[in-house]
Amino acid sequence: MGSNMELFLSFIPALILVLVASYICGNLARYIGQPKVVGEMIAGILIGPSFLGIFAPQFMSTLFTIDIKSILYILSNIGLGMYMFLVGAEVDEKKLTGNLIKKCTILSTSGIIVPLLLGIMVGVIYYSKLSLPDVNIYLFALFIGSALALTAFPMLARILQERNLTTSNFGTLALIAASIDDALAWCLVALITALAQAQGVLAGITAITFGTLFACFMLLVGKKWLTRLGERVEKEGSLSMNHFSLVLLLLLVAIWFTDYVGVYSVFGGFIVGLSMPRNKVFLQELKSKFQPFVITLLLPIFFAYSGLNTNFTTIFNDMSLLIPAIVVLVASIAGKYGGCALAMKSIGYSWREASAIGILMNARGLMVLILVNIGITYKIITPQVFAILVLMTLVTTIVVMPIFNILYPENPKENQNVLDLKPFSKQS
Repeated sequence: MGSNMELFLSFIPALILVLVASYICGNLARYIGQPKVVGEMIAGILIGPSFLGIFAPQFMSTLFTIDIKSILYILSNIGLGMYMFLVGAEVDEKKLTGNLIKKCTILSTSGIIVPLLLGIMVGVIYYSKLSLPDVNIYLFALFIGSALALTAFPMLARILQERNLTTSNFGTLALIAASIDDALAWCLVALITALAQAQGVLAGITAITFGTLFACFMLLVGKKWLTRLGERVEKEGSLSMNHFSLVLLLLLVAIWFTDYVGVYSVFGGFIVGLSMPRNKVFLQELKSKFQPFVITLLLPIFFAYSGLNTNFTTIFNDMSLLIPAIVVLVASIAGKYGGCALAMKSIGYSWREASAIGILMNARGLMVLILVNIGITYKIITPQVFAILVLMTLVTTIVVMPIFNILYPENPKENQNVLDLKPFSKQS
């Protein structure tokens, strides 16, 4: 009993520091024109070994013990699953016309294949320098390729939410393309994780199969049951505690199941969100009950956990790592931005429109942080590679908003030609 109370008394100060740092950095980020989530990412770095560990190493190690980190890990994974649930619930399925799906498929395919191939090349080139000795070259190269191929779906969603573009044609195209992108990438990650655990290719295929079956069940069977729930909530005018408990239970089961079969918990949260009814009252009630808790508490905990595993001093203490870090950064931007922008240009969009989508898809944020945490947990990558990939994530995420604002200004008169991202006709 005493040890539990000691753990509680140790955890609260750590949580307070996480939330204070997140609040300050998040608001500073918004002040300089960046999404709040960028500040929250930086807050996680500041309380970790890259900053606090340099100036107050004893304080950091005392505050963030192994037991505290374990609690942060659990809460951060629950938070990610819940956040992806909210993102999935906001996707406007009425906009999923055949033409839009075709565009999304072209965009997502180019957005994953080009950076994946570039990442694999980088992994092969730097395998002998950066990889652990017991990790084979194929696994290491696939991991680097996956890191470069991912789009930060939650990050992209936050940017669109802050600009009120989630339900626009622009936002729907970006969200669906990014979701396809990440679904394919997470299938690859499931295979990589299975290989890292020495379970073989069959285990990876099994994970993908169970994840697909789960998605089909929720979108075909579960959606019908939830539709009736949505109609009842719409009639009553509010989401009762009993109904909220059912939704929460379903969400937690989905998070656990997808993580258990090896697909990762964020996928389960997103699929359950897609399965939710689109009744106006129901969606408003979901957001009012989930969003404040998830965004103000659980997401900052994830950034803190990632920051505690990031040590940029490993790069700057060994100058030979700077060249690989620059190569990874250039390959990540060229692959994701270049692949997406060229694909959009090829199907009739202007360079401005294609660039707006390309730079938005280049945001990585949360998703790569999740991936590198998997990599360090399963000993696929070294702390040095972890730091390089986090640095790449920060830079590619920070540059998104300034460039996107230039290409897609908030002034309606300036962006009237790109609001719906409709391709120009051949005559124009």
